[in-house]
Amino acid sequence: MSDEAVSPAPSRRRRVLKKKRPQNTQSRDRWVLSYADFITLLFAFFVALYSISIQHKGDNKKIAETLNGVFDAVQKSIKPITVGKPIIGQPTEQAAVDTKMIPATPSKTENKDSNTAPLPMTIYDVLNTTISNQFQGLSESGKIAVSQSKHWVNLELQSSLLFGEGEYQLTNEAVAVLMVVSKVLKAYPSPVLVVGNTDDLPVKSSRLMSNWHLSSLRAASVVDELVYQGVNPKLIAPIGFASEDPKVSNTSEENRRKNRRVTLRISKSNFDNLYDYLFK
Repeated sequence: MSDEAVSPAPSRRRRVLKKKRPQNTQSRDRWVLSYADFITLLFAFFVALYSISIQHKGDNKKIAETLNGVFDAVQKSIKPITVGKPIIGQPTEQAAVDTKMIPATPSKTENKDSNTAPLPMTIYDVLNTTISNQFQGLSESGKIAVSQSKHWVNLELQSSLLFGEGEYQLTNEAVAVLMVVSKVLKAYPSPVLVVGNTDDLPVKSSRLMSNWHLSSLRAASVVDELVYQGVNPKLIAPIGFASEDPKVSNTSEENRRKNRRVTLRISKSNFDNLYDYLFK
């Protein structure tokens, strides 16, 4: 054995390499998105200001005329010329009908002398002209009809236009028609009876006991809509006749369809309220 000390082999030290952590560049650059949004909004703001500043000449005038036409409908309405004493059915000054509803031509009763002012149109003239112009298709198909007698002007509306089968809620088409009718009734205020009629077939709905209920509820629905559109509630009332006042005999489905109707009976007499007109 050698006297020389055996020097131990140098130990290998493990070198732990520290891995560099990747920097979170996504979190660091998030401010760029907010900044971009801010710049976009700022740009849109200045574009809006620029658009206002370069408006074309005359825009303010057009806007003013449009607003005046909307809020001042009297400027665009017909004001009939009164000849002598006021006649029954002459429109009041407080309410006026849109010129689109009434033609500018004089009524049929106009004097042949061109120097004489035309007589004011009666409620029958206005209603008949309005229905013919606004609802020509419904008038030609018989769903709307206007007639008159000595004391009444009658606007007849078929139930198929106003309601679904066995129902008493108004359809959207019915509301559109009644909106136009309400303008005429407001311009020519007179007592109005809204009369509901049915055919002779019994009702099939469990909610209704008889045709008396159905005809009355249908008439009441029309009154509710007209009052909602501004018709004086003191001048209008519903009444139901069930099948007791048929227009034609209930011998066929076509005849039954004609009997299912709601009629607005508009008086030619002037009264402050319907109650006095009927009972006093």
